[in-house]
Amino acid sequence: MGKDLKGKELGMGLNQRKDGRYQARFTSVNGKRKEKNFDKITEARNWLTEAKYKDSLLNNCNMTVDEWFDFWLNNYKEGIVANNTKKNYSNRYKNNIKEYIGNIPLVDVKNINCQQILNKMFDDGKYSYGTMELTMITLHALFKGAVENGYIIRNPADNLKLKKRNVDDDENNRRVLTRDEQRDFIKYAKKSIYYNAFSLVLETGLRCGEIGGLQWSDIDLDSGFLYVKRTLLQDSKKGGFYYGIPKSKSSKRKVPLTDEAKNILLDQQKLQYKLKHQSSEWHNEWNDLVFSTINGNPVGASTFRITMIRIVKNINKDREADALGGDSVRFQADLKKCLPKKVMHSLRHTFATRCIEKGVQPKTLQKILGHSSIQVTMDLYVHVTDDHMSEEIKKMNVAI
Repeated sequence: MGKDLKGKELGMGLNQRKDGRYQARFTSVNGKRKEKNFDKITEARNWLTEAKYKDSLLNNCNMTVDEWFDFWLNNYKEGIVANNTKKNYSNRYKNNIKEYIGNIPLVDVKNINCQQILNKMFDDGKYSYGTMELTMITLHALFKGAVENGYIIRNPADNLKLKKRNVDDDENNRRVLTRDEQRDFIKYAKKSIYYNAFSLVLETGLRCGEIGGLQWSDIDLDSGFLYVKRTLLQDSKKGGFYYGIPKSKSSKRKVPLTDEAKNILLDQQKLQYKLKHQSSEWHNEWNDLVFSTINGNPVGASTFRITMIRIVKNINKDREADALGGDSVRFQADLKKCLPKKVMHSLRHTFATRCIEKGVQPKTLQKILGHSSIQVTMDLYVHVTDDHMSEEIKKMNVAI
């Protein structure tokens, strides 16, 4: 039993040093001595209790994947990665991984167990490539943590393979709006109170959570920039809406405003002023948000998605009625494939493509979109439309 400098018993593994600091120490299950010094005895006690628990957990050979996942998520991801990233790990584990290997002892998981999870997702036919890829990332990160802690020798999620996608499906998932489609979408969106939000994404390329979390204090119309400082998240377990940190370090950025973007924001100020004074139930706690519902609440991804799908349905309905040829039918089919998943992202895709078509340098676009590398920008967001290809061919004809 350790004692303090006055001779008072502190408990097993605790003692006070001559410099007045408190020392906590114990011998781990694998025989290694661990110790740490603190200014307060309460801090030393708390650390000792938690460290012993973690040590016993990590050295429990019967620990299941479920137990390891909970430990890994709470100790290696909580407060370290973005809230949305942590939520993605949790969703993929609960929805796609837990059922198959959750009850298996961690040391017994094989590569084939992980591969079968991905194969099953592909065979189900209801998961996008991005969701399957995120599941693979979650598996690898989960077991990488176990390897780094010396609990397992090798990562069973190394060298996993995703079955080949249908090329047409991949193109539809990454499809952008043509200039005509973009014009029609904006025309029909004017009837929605979220018209300015959709228009601003097409002028700035902001992500859905970034546009939802944008505040008036983030905008400097005089200098012509807006600043991405947060993202809007929604989780019923956390009480509804809350703010999270941007997706990555590069996501926290400064975005230039076009003249059109400035006009959109000025129009939004007027609209919000009208909504605020027309509503008898306005929620002042969200007052600084640029975009809000008719009662001043935040606008979540699901609201944006439902509104966009309704707009597209109206476009398609009118085109069907006026159709004389096949163009309206093609537009309807394409947008039904394009918009159901990550609909706000389709506008971000479109912004990036318009920038490239107008000659914006990829490196500049990388900074505007908030990507960590230029390769991500070129691979994920830059698309060449039929309109642009036709224009480029015309230039070649003139040159020839």
